[in-house]
Amino acid sequence: MLQSLGYQIERIVPPIPPDPPGLREIDRKEVEVLADKDFQRSCQAVASISFLDISRLASLWTLCRLTDPTGAIVEIGTYRGGGALHLSNSAPDRKILVFDPFSEESFEDLDPILDGLFSRGQFSGHRKENVEALLVGRDVQVVQGFFPASVADLSLPKISFVHLDVDVYKATKESLDFLLAPGVLAAKSLIVIDDYNRRADGVNKAVSEALAVVPGTLVFPLFPAQALIVPNTWQSGSVV
Repeated sequence: MLQSLGYQIERIVPPIPPDPPGLREIDRKEVEVLADKDFQRSCQAVASISFLDISRLASLWTLCRLTDPTGAIVEIGTYRGGGALHLSNSAPDRKILVFDPFSEESFEDLDPILDGLFSRGQFSGHRKENVEALLVGRDVQVVQGFFPASVADLSLPKISFVHLDVDVYKATKESLDFLLAPGVLAAKSLIVIDDYNRRADGVNKAVSEALAVVPGTLVFPLFPAQALIVPNTWQSGSVV
């Protein structure tokens, strides 16, 4: 159980309490995504290169497929590329853009209070070339640099699904401000954020602040430690 919670487990204080006595395990019976052979194969393919557990992988797979199939998939903060590969497997005909600093510093800026779970260099040692090799043969663009500054010279396609996994306040806030600006997202678009309600206080604060200035955009917590952002255009069918 502890291993499935990912890379932050040793940094969480206080320790994670045990499951309450008598608590039933998650009921997997007839859960369609778990029986999906493509989903199973994708989970196997990313098992050694992703920190995402089965619940979060299932959410990404299902939600990505709900979005506009003509829009691009984006992963911001890919580390070794496991999440990007999984998303590409969920919708193999769609273009995917992958953004990561691929930096020994890992983070552009850390707030000592809001971002206390993380440290500089925590996600070093991974390379853009490795992620490109992982996704070879797909309609993919891997971009090195801190998002959104890294898109300054790019012409982006319309985006309909985003996996935002940048861990800290500044990166999350700046990414959301960019993504929720007019003209970036397709009408039927969704954003899934990692590390929400997981003592990564900077992530929660960034979400709250970014959505406060975009009326009608909603956020829903997902178990475990994700959030789903539904842009205000989902029902209207118009472009942000």
